[in-house]
Amino acid sequence: MALAIRSPLGTAATPYVGAIARGVLIAFAGAGAWTVLARLNATIRPDLPWAAGAMALYLLALVLWLSGVGPPKASATTRRELLRMWPPQRDAERRAEGLSTAAIVLLLAALTVAWIGIGRLTPVPDLSEYPTTIYRWSMFLMSPVVAGVIEEAAFRGYMQRGLERLDPRNAVWITSVVFVVSHITHGLDAVILLGPGIFAASMLYGHLALRTGTIVPGMFIHVIGDLTYTYFGVLHGNGRLLFVQ
Repeated sequence: MALAIRSPLGTAATPYVGAIARGVLIAFAGAGAWTVLARLNATIRPDLPWAAGAMALYLLALVLWLSGVGPPKASATTRRELLRMWPPQRDAERRAEGLSTAAIVLLLAALTVAWIGIGRLTPVPDLSEYPTTIYRWSMFLMSPVVAGVIEEAAFRGYMQRGLERLDPRNAVWITSVVFVVSHITHGLDAVILLGPGIFAASMLYGHLALRTGTIVPGMFIHVIGDLTYTYFGVLHGNGRLLFVQ
């Protein structure tokens, strides 16, 4: 006899928990793998950017699977729809009310500029744990790619798309709250300082996915935004830091 598992929040909350859990699991599967590989590369052949190459292959395989490629065949269509990567969703979704695509992109750019300003108020990090030039460059280039692709797939794809099926009116802001909380790995201070901006960015990315019907534009903007913030905000625009003296 099968056991009936009830959510402590009630059976009505169970689908919400499932949608959120799927997104969090995907985020962990991507970010966790990159964290492990990057740390290993710092001690094992840091003269070769093997972690970035391995992560690129893993990222490709993960995105393909999430988009419906590979077993189990029974879930292929569902996986494809939840990822919202291709093809674009129905025309009705692309005509979502609210800000235009151009306005969303401009607001995301403004947020990036604000984050850069905040970043430049903090000291330049010690990069001594990045022992070679090639290793520093591989981390600098690959980290934004991982964040942009995985976070859009996990949050604006699987999580938000799953919540839209249950509660279209609240899906974007619920996803955004979880997105802010997920940044606790950067420290409580960072969440308190950047939390409002992270929430606003997630709301914009969420509405961009609704407006365009795909997470691809969000992925591209997310990667460019993180790369720009890292260079101008974290490194203070000092490219020499990426070279071991």
